[in-house]
Amino acid sequence: MTTSLKVLTLTLGAIISCSALAADYPMTVTDVTGRAITFDHEPEHIALGTARNFPLLEIVYGKDAGKHLVAMRDDMKNSAPSMYELYVKRYPSLANAHTIGKISKGQFDAEAFINMKPKPDVLIIGLDSAKKAESTGLIQKLDDAGIKVITADFRDKTIDNTLKSVTTVAKALGQDKRGQAFSDYYLEHLNHIKDVIAKHPDIKTKNVFLETAAGYTFESCCDTYAGGNMSDFITLLKAENIATKPLKGAHKGVMSPETIITASTDVYIMQSAGWIDKKTGKATHGIPLGYAMNKEEIASQTAMLMSRDWLKATKAFQTKNVYAVYKPFYNSPYNLVALEYFAKWIHPDLFKDLNPEATFEEMNKKLGNNDVKGIFGINNFEAMSNKL
Repeated sequence: MTTSLKVLTLTLGAIISCSALAADYPMTVTDVTGRAITFDHEPEHIALGTARNFPLLEIVYGKDAGKHLVAMRDDMKNSAPSMYELYVKRYPSLANAHTIGKISKGQFDAEAFINMKPKPDVLIIGLDSAKKAESTGLIQKLDDAGIKVITADFRDKTIDNTLKSVTTVAKALGQDKRGQAFSDYYLEHLNHIKDVIAKHPDIKTKNVFLETAAGYTFESCCDTYAGGNMSDFITLLKAENIATKPLKGAHKGVMSPETIITASTDVYIMQSAGWIDKKTGKATHGIPLGYAMNKEEIASQTAMLMSRDWLKATKAFQTKNVYAVYKPFYNSPYNLVALEYFAKWIHPDLFKDLNPEATFEEMNKKLGNNDVKGIFGINNFEAMSNKL
């Protein structure tokens, strides 16, 4: 950890403690879509179009985050169950929050939302939902009803939009200093990684494959990204995403096992989690990374995914460079932690100093006023041997 980072970390608490100072309203902010939103008063009641964005509210409000949330989608409960369990225990009111539908799928009931009690002041949504809400007139309808819509993006332009999203939302909600504290912390870590890469222009290019939703269904393979999401980390680290050329410009698609094998994949990374199938209510074959720290179950599910015959034929498997990362990081302001895992896995000699687990705990404590632990990134071979 650099000296400047240590100083920054020590001063974060002091910076955040000043965040309760009153902001000036009316206020106009510009979100990641370029849309200007004007607030005539400080918002109090917040709704989340994606429940897994709740860490954003904790960064903005700290221990008061639960008091401000009035509605959210049900995605955290099914797609990040250990996160849901942690937050409901910390903020029991989340269990009673109103449930809203997914805007991009046409499942959002605008009338019910407008008539909700307490009435939301703000709805925070992602880019896909923002496009749908704009084209259908939903944003204007909610604005006419006194509900402001802000777009926050952590997945389409992962690195560029994370800072903009957090600082914009924090400012709009009257917590500008907390947003700036997050930005300072994030940039310090991000710039350290960029600086190391810049100092090694002759770095050996690694071929990397990112399997998204590994284990959601055991039989299928292999959904992936070649733009946005965690694939942006591969590019930043000067590695080669083997899906880029086959997907021919598409941001996401499917790669065949044969292509992954013949691409001489140096590093294989699985995005996974302990998902719950909404139809059956049962756990999928995903690796239950997250806040639960269930080492035995992680070992069992990792072994199952590693048993796929075609995977054993990859270079990454043979050199024991197969890893798994907590998938919900792809849509979280804590995506910095995933970037640090990627840096250690792709360039282990250059990033021996990084400690993603410590970064996650520190970010939560210093920026979100929350003490958390968990298992969020693994070497799959070590996990199978219960060496976590």
